[in-house]
This record gives sequence, structure tokens and C-alpha cells, in this order.
Amino acid sequence: MNLQELVPSFATLRAIATGIVILVAGWFGSRWAYRIGVKTLARTHLDQALVRFLASMLRYLVLAATLIASMETVGIHTTSLVAVIASAGLAVGLALQGSLSNFASGVLILFFKHFELGDKVAIGDHKGIVEDIGLFTTTLVSTDNEKIVIPNASVTNGPIVNYSDRGLLRGAVTITVEGRLRDLGPAMEALVRAGKRAGGVAQEPTPTVFLTDMEDGSLDLTLTAWYSAVEEDGTMHNLRVAVLEELDAAGVKLTNRTQLILHQRSKMSS
Repeated sequence: MNLQELVPSFATLRAIATGIVILVAGWFGSRWAYRIGVKTLARTHLDQALVRFLASMLRYLVLAATLIASMETVGIHTTSLVAVIASAGLAVGLALQGSLSNFASGVLILFFKHFELGDKVAIGDHKGIVEDIGLFTTTLVSTDNEKIVIPNASVTNGPIVNYSDRGLLRGAVTITVEGRLRDLGPAMEALVRAGKRAGGVAQEPTPTVFLTDMEDGSLDLTLTAWYSAVEEDGTMHNLRVAVLEELDAAGVKLTNRTQLILHQRSKMSS
């Protein structure tokens, strides 16, 4: 082997130098692509986590294309390498299909925005305030301050109840009072006063009272009121206390079968 064979040719050195230049340019180009992607996608009002994820995907695509172009310039054939990477990716994908399912569901949650941070939601058997929306899991905090981490695939595979989306929820307190129809006026007026002064109750729509049932010697009255979802427990407590105080002040007697209960809520659109 002579010295000439040991010394790389000028064409080889030029190819290596060109490959290095392509790598460096690709590195800076990927960072530029990330910044441009973030600025462009931010104008679409997508969630910030989804914006950063899509911009990162664009950056890695630029880096991958740069690496392949650099290797081809040097003279390394990438056909076999791409096949190996694809096979490895398939194997990893099969092994992590559960995680990939959560990842895809996380992208859908961020894109369609069924709920946002701070919303009160029910997901399956879990209810709480949305604390975090990640690409793999969604985190809720219950009224008892419990942290609930739910895989995103479970979020998108079942019904989602968003209590905060419409702004207000409607709750109802039902009481049973002694008397007949002639005693209906004082009881209804007392309930309306209770609804208007109870802390946390919205004044629009106004609290409303309905005669929902009647038996011999007793009347069932239902007071409905609107309130913020995140203030539900406190508001319903205030409403029940106000009902008892106003009925007592008005001299309205409750029967033994009275139940101060919270009826099934409905959205303002119902």
C-alpha cells in the first residue's frame, strides 16, 4: 500500500467538508424552522402545548432530512439505514402501542379543546378541576384535593362532561311545606328571597320556584338557581341555609318528609 492510497483524494475531502457544512446548516435551519413554526401556529389559536409539539416535529424532520443529505454527500448509501430505522421504529411502536395511543389522544384533546385548564369536568367515574393537559395524561384535582391522573386514551374513549363550558350550572332545592294552595304565595316568595340573597347564586337568570307536586295537606316546591361550576358545593350550602332561614322568618312550616336535595343539574342550553 503506497502513500497515495493512504491520503484521501481531494474529492473525498471536499465531500466530507460539504457534508459537515450541510449538517451545520441543517442544525441552524432546524432551530429556525422551530421558531417559524411556533410563530405561525400561534396565530391559529391552538393550545401552546400542541403548538410546541408540532413545531418540534418540524424541527426533527429538518434534522432527519439534513442527516440523510449529509450522508449521501459523503457517499454513504442510506437506503439500508432507513430500512433498519423503519424496522426498529415498527418494533418500538408495537411495544409502546399503549403509550402511542395516549399520545395520539393527547394531540386530539389539545386540538379539539373539549375542556381547558381550570374547567370542572367529569371523565368516566372521575370528577374534578383540570390541572394539566399533557400529551400522555390529563390531571384532575378533586374537591377533596386528590390528584387524579387519567391516561388520555381513557379520556377520548368515553363521555366527557364539561360543567364549566356553558358558564353556569342549574341546581335545584326541593322542599315540602304544610298547607294548601292558599298558602302557596308566602312559601314561594320566601324561596325567591332565599335564592336572590344566597351567596354564589347568579342573579341572571333569576332564581325560579315551581310547584312540582302536591298531596293532601302538603305542597312540593322546587327552587332552581344558577351558579358557577367551581363554586357548586359552597353555593348549594348557602342556598339551603337561606331557604331554611327565609321559610322560618315567613312562618312557613316544613313537613316531616321534606328533603333539601340537589337535583340533577342541567346546562343553560337545556
